[in-house]
Amino acid sequence: MRLFVRFGFFDRTVILMNRDLYFDLKQIKSFIEVVRTKSFTRASRILGLGQTTISHHVGQLEKNLGINLIERSTKSFILTKAGQAFYRFCEKMMGDLENLEHEMGDERMPIAVTIAASTIPSAYIIPKALPRVLGKITHVKYRIKVYDSREAIEQVKEREADAAVVGRIIKHPHLSYTEIWEDEIVLVCLKNAHPSKISANDIAKIPLVIREKGSGTRHSYEEALNRCGVYLPDLKVVMECSTSEMAKEAVLSGAGASFISILAVERELKSGILQIIEVKGVKIRRKFYFVALKGKKLEKPVQQLYEVLKENIRA
Repeated sequence: MRLFVRFGFFDRTVILMNRDLYFDLKQIKSFIEVVRTKSFTRASRILGLGQTTISHHVGQLEKNLGINLIERSTKSFILTKAGQAFYRFCEKMMGDLENLEHEMGDERMPIAVTIAASTIPSAYIIPKALPRVLGKITHVKYRIKVYDSREAIEQVKEREADAAVVGRIIKHPHLSYTEIWEDEIVLVCLKNAHPSKISANDIAKIPLVIREKGSGTRHSYEEALNRCGVYLPDLKVVMECSTSEMAKEAVLSGAGASFISILAVERELKSGILQIIEVKGVKIRRKFYFVALKGKKLEKPVQQLYEVLKENIRA
C-alpha cells in the first residue's frame, strides 16, 4: 500500500514544507521496527525480511524525505531530531489507519488479499474452494498470483503475498506449513503412443516433457526417479515447461510423455485422449501446503480460505 502525504516538518537544519511525498507502508513498518528494536538485524528477524530489504526500506524513506533519520556515524543507535519527529508521525499514522479500518467496518471498500500459488493449486484447488469462501464473507477480492513453488514461498517470506499454496516445503524459521491437499503425479502420454506398463529404466526410451527447476511437481517426480536410480540428465528430454498446462498441451500435441498432477489431466483421462503409463515401483504422491508467516494473525479472508482448504484433509 502506498500513501500520498503532504508533509510539514521543521528541524534546525532541515525544513520540509508542502512537499508531496510518497510512503510505502512496508517502508514505514520497517522503520518503526528498527526504531523499536534499535537494530536492523532484530527488525529483520521480527518482520521476517532480509536485513538488506530492511536497510533498503529505511534508505528509500530517507531518500524521499531528503533527510537522515538515523545517525550512522556512531556505533550506538541514535535517531536524528528529524528521525524522532518522523517516528512520532509514523506511530500516529499507523494508529489512525487501524482506527479508520475499525470505524469503516462493513462499509469499506472490498479488502484485497494476495495469494501466491504454484500452478496446480492456482488452476485446480483454489478455484474450487473460493465459491465456498465467498459464500461466508463479503467485501473481499482475492488476487491469485501464479509462480513456481519456490517463488511463491519467497513471496510470503518477503510479505508480497498474504499466504501461499504450494507443492513442496522449503524450510525457513519465519514460515509455517500446513498440509491441505493430497495429490498424485502420473506419467501420461497420448492413447496407445507408448506401452501402458514399463520399468523405471524404460523411461529413458520415451521423449519426455519436464517442468522447470523450482517446480514442486518436478521436485516430487525427480526425487522418486532418483530413488530408482534414474536421473533427468540421462533421459530424453525434448521440452521444459513453466506450467503444467503447457506440459499437458505438449503431450496432447504428441511431443512425448510427461509427469503431471492427476488433477490436471482428469478430463483427458476420462475421455480417453490420454493414458497413464504405469512405471513399476514408482508411485508418486505429494502434498500441497498452506504457507504463512509464523506468528502473524491472518486476515479474515485468508483465514476463511485456509479453513475451507483444511476441510479437504479432514474429509
